Parts: sequence; C-alpha cells; structure tokens
Amino acid sequence: MTGVHFNYLATGCFFLAVLHTLLSSFPFHVGKSLIDYALQKRNDTKAYARWSYFWGVLLRLGGEVEIIFGLWLTVLLVLLAVQLGWDKALEKLELKKEYPEALFVTLLMIISSTQPILNTFKKLIGLFAQKGKESVGRWWFWILTLGPLCGSFITEASAMTLSALLLGRKFFCLNPKPALAYGTIGLLFFNVSIGGTLTNFAAPPVVLVAHKWQWGSLYLLTHFGIMFVLGMVLSNLAYYYFFKKEFQRLELERETLKAESEEAVVFISREETPLWIVGLNFAFLMVAVGIREHFMLMLGELVFFLAFVEATKDYQGEVPWLKACLVGFFLASLQIFGNLQSWWVSRFLNSLSDVALYLSSILLSSLNDNALISSMATVIVPELDEPKKRAIIAGALSGGGLTIIANAPNLAGLSLLRDFFPDGLSSTKLFKVAILPTVFVSILFLVKELFLKQMEKFFG
Repeated sequence: MTGVHFNYLATGCFFLAVLHTLLSSFPFHVGKSLIDYALQKRNDTKAYARWSYFWGVLLRLGGEVEIIFGLWLTVLLVLLAVQLGWDKALEKLELKKEYPEALFVTLLMIISSTQPILNTFKKLIGLFAQKGKESVGRWWFWILTLGPLCGSFITEASAMTLSALLLGRKFFCLNPKPALAYGTIGLLFFNVSIGGTLTNFAAPPVVLVAHKWQWGSLYLLTHFGIMFVLGMVLSNLAYYYFFKKEFQRLELERETLKAESEEAVVFISREETPLWIVGLNFAFLMVAVGIREHFMLMLGELVFFLAFVEATKDYQGEVPWLKACLVGFFLASLQIFGNLQSWWVSRFLNSLSDVALYLSSILLSSLNDNALISSMATVIVPELDEPKKRAIIAGALSGGGLTIIANAPNLAGLSLLRDFFPDGLSSTKLFKVAILPTVFVSILFLVKELFLKQMEKFFG
C-alpha cells in the first residue's frame, strides 16, 4: 500500500467516525427502544426477546460516543493488517507509542470527581452563588462562569469534571426543559474550551505552542484571556435572560423540595472531611499536572490514588472509574486518527489569510480535537507571523464547543451528564446552541485584531 492510498484510507475511516459520532443519538435511541421492548416481552416470546435484547445492546453500544472512534480505528487496523501484516499495521498507526494525554485526562477526571475536591469547589462557587438570595439561576451562572475559568489553573479536564458534577446536582436534577438543557451543555463545552487562556500552562492547545512561540501568561491574558472572559460572561448573561422564565419555574421546583433531600443528592456523607484528606486529594491533583507528559509516572500515580481512595472511601464519594476509562479510550483513539490527518490539514491551512485562517481553524476544530489543530500549527510554516498564530489558536479555542469531539474534556462532561439526556445527546442541537457564543466571541476577536492592525499602522 502506497503512502497516498494509506492517507486516503485513514482519512476515509476518520470522516466515517466523525459522521457516526454526529449521528450517534440515532443508534443509541433505537438500541434503547429494542432493549425496553425485549424486557417487556421477555415472558411472551423468550427467544425473540433475547435477540431483540442482543441487537439492542449492540446498537446502543454503537451509539456510545466513547467507543465510536475506537470502533473505526479497529476497522482501519484490520484492513491494514490484511494488506501489510500485523506488525506493519501497528507501526503505520503508531499503536506502539504511549499516549499520555489520554491517561492524563482520565487521571484528572478520576481525582477531580472525589468528594473532597468537589465540596471545596462547591464552597468556592457558593461564595458567589449564595451572596444575596440563593437561586437556581445564580448557581447556574456562577458554575458556568467560575468553573471554566478554573481551567486556567487546574487544567480544562478538572474544570469540566467539577463544573459538570455541580451542574448535575444544582441544575440538571431539577429537569430543565430540553432547550435550556442543551443551551447549558453547549455553554459548558464552549466556556471550558476558552476558559483556560488566563495562563500558558493549563489548556492543551495553548501548552503545545506557548514554549515554541514564546507566549507567556501575560501575552495569553492580554491577547486571549480578557476577550474570552468578556465573551463568556456576556454569553452566559444572554442565555440567562433568554431563559429567565424557565429559571423561575426551576426555582419554584427547587423550593418544593426539602432541603434534606437536596443535600442527600449532593453529599454522600454529612461528616466533615478531615483536612489532611482534602490536602492529599489536591496534592494528587497537582502531582498529576506536574507529570502530565510521563505516561508511566501517571500510571503509577493512578495505582497509588486508587489505594488511597480505598483506604479513605468513607470520605471520597462515588468515583466514575468506568466513565473516566472510556473517556481515555476515546481520546487515545481520536489522537491516533487526528495525527493521520496532518497531510491534508497542513495543506488546507498553509496559504490562507488571517480571517480565513481563523474561520478554518474553528471548522477544523469541530472535526478534530482542538489540541491537534494547535499542534499542527507549529509545523505548518516555520515562521508564522503573530496575527496568523493568534488566528489559529483563537479559532481552535473558539470552536471547542461546537461538537463533542472538538475539545478533549467535552466527552468527560457528556459522560457525567449523560443520564440527563436519556435519548442521547443530539449533535445537531448541540451545534445550534454552541454556534451563538462562538459567533459572538469570533466577532470580538476579529474586531480586536483589526484594532491592533490599525494601531500598528498608526504608530508605524
């Protein structure tokens, strides 16, 4: 097989995986219906019910976003193995390499889901949400504002995990109408994608280019952070006032619930967690950030953290081990596929103007993990000028909320909130609600860049 044929085959499987992901709610819904039907009819037609259940499970698995890219990667691996042999197929797909980013997100998702860290984060948000009259709307706004901004310090994966868990306990548990539910998860994905730009060491798309392009935290703050924070806050306010009547309904719903039952949902235990346990949980989190590029060290920390959680399980709460592992599997599969797309992505971006480069970066980020677009940017042209660099990274960050696969932590948020979308998450509805803040921030960015160009011309 020639290199050209391999590129076409890999890209074909990649776009089939993307299409499968965008349509994942259909097989998920059909499989769920078959399973429900089989359970109802199992006493009448036993054999038929078993087959309905069997195909229902397969279809539902086919609609699980976490495994879709792994399924199509398996298809590609089998096709290559038949033509090239097993070893060459593994070498072509770089399956013998380690993928620390996938393990890193898995590890952060596990650590951030523990009760000590979640409760600490809840108290921090509560300082703002409970100032004045506490309400569903205030919790919603501050979780979607402060939560993503924490991604600039504790990484996007942790910010997504904490924000999703708190939204589940403070908002989604009240059964909001679908329009607001989709608006919320769209804002969550978008805000987390742009919320890591206050520093140069937390968001993966930024980390991959910051050192090579010599972008310090002050540069990120002035060129991206301030603008993105403004866009985030204004987008949250716009959605809040648009759904104001629904928030009022949810507030009435919340007030009918007993305070004891609400707290029982949020906390597994009312006993105060000892400070030394809280401190060690945060220490594990900080160590994970420090060793994020070392696969074996992270694997070792995961083993030690599992032992620590088992020894202190009365204070740790329910930890989503399986969901975290599935998210890691998804990210590894997406990264492998994404690396195989550099042959056409680099050509596509190479000769575009600044505005076209920005818009193209948004589009490509919706089809790939935005960190991959950022990584490719460092090798497209040896010497990109600053406006083009900013256009690529801003586009990658701005497009990180348009689809489930656009930003690595998105799937972590979906996994934690999946139960509130029993029919699966519609990719079309997600795109519709996420495009509005994306367009708004895009206008802010383009106006800011135009202003900078005019200032450069004015001062010579």
